[in-house]
Amino acid sequence: MDFSGHLHLEAAPRAGGRTVLSRQSFRAPFHIGKPYWDGSVLQVRIVNPTAGILAGDRLELAVRVAAGASLLAMTPAATRAFMMRSGAAECRQSFVVEAGGWLEYAPEPLCPHTGCDYRQSTRIEIEETGEAYWVDTLAPGRVGRDESCAWRRLCLALDVSYAGEPVLRERLDCAGAEMARAAAFHGTPGAWLATALVLSVRIAPEDPVWNLVRALHGGGRWVGVTRLRRGGWIIRAVAPDGQQLRDLLAELRGVLSICLPALRSDLRKL
Repeated sequence: MDFSGHLHLEAAPRAGGRTVLSRQSFRAPFHIGKPYWDGSVLQVRIVNPTAGILAGDRLELAVRVAAGASLLAMTPAATRAFMMRSGAAECRQSFVVEAGGWLEYAPEPLCPHTGCDYRQSTRIEIEETGEAYWVDTLAPGRVGRDESCAWRRLCLALDVSYAGEPVLRERLDCAGAEMARAAAFHGTPGAWLATALVLSVRIAPEDPVWNLVRALHGGGRWVGVTRLRRGGWIIRAVAPDGQQLRDLLAELRGVLSICLPALRSDLRKL
């Protein structure tokens, strides 16, 4: 059965500053758990109750954070793109943060299985004085079954704008064999990858927090930081396995919370 599912969420502040879901609409395979207000951020868990993504699936995720609202959206488990003997699956994502709003989006990893053809396009629009921490994580495959970089095609597209100005555009479009060769060349076979966007102008380039971020590099873990032309930063992280990447991202979040108080929200409440 092919799914043509969607999830549309809009978070807005109530009188007194509490954030609520002012709009929500979803259709299988998307579902959301009961939102939780932790006193500073509204936490929402996005659930896929099906086994995963199959050939022919067409998915759409749209999240908007209104001015003055704070939203944290996560998933409880990895997103699995299963084997596709023919055809492909597609997911289109859009995230909009209005002025004075905050969004944290950090789902569990995407895990592409052998023979899958998965295409994901993401557009992030941040209005001036809006802020976001957005993380995308990629597993090499089912490494426990000796399936590493065995997908047929993986296409991940990302476009980011700040205050109406494009600040980042990138594409990963490759077969698994290409990724495996690149990883072997760089001495990182079977590596887990993460991209983190810090979209906020409250952190200055000379802020000591960036030294703390760069200090996470080492011991088999790779961390690099690049300043965007405007509005924020992009952080690349590579680790030899899933647990080490999870630990690295937890440390990164803790370091960045020094400057971004919304990152102090306790993820165990989800």
